[in-house]
Amino acid sequence: MLKIKHYFKRFVKSAEHLSDWVADISAHPLFIIFHAIWWGVWIGFGIEPFPYGLLTLIVSLEAILLSSLLLSSGNREGEAEKKISRKDLRISTQTNIMVEEIHDVIRDMQEDLRNLRDEKEE
Repeated sequence: MLKIKHYFKRFVKSAEHLSDWVADISAHPLFIIFHAIWWGVWIGFGIEPFPYGLLTLIVSLEAILLSSLLLSSGNREGEAEKKISRKDLRISTQTNIMVEEIHDVIRDMQEDLRNLRDEKEE
């Protein structure tokens, strides 16, 4: 059972690396240029007749896979951002508490100084 978990974790890690790699590649302008040229050549040189059934199938499958991989990569990035946000909130809350405590100490010190001044004047 442990071996299965180990292999599953390795598979998931590999899939995550693949989705991150695809997200990086597909965000590059050369990806779009390559596809524009590829579709232009496909249509321009008449690789298949007009309704372009094979081209439509290829483009549809690519869109399905690409969108799934991009969503996977985006979800993981979103989870990482959530963790960072939670940590920032915790630190910010602790900082606010500390500032309030410091403010209270300063207020007490000011009050003590006033009392000392008043005692000196008497």
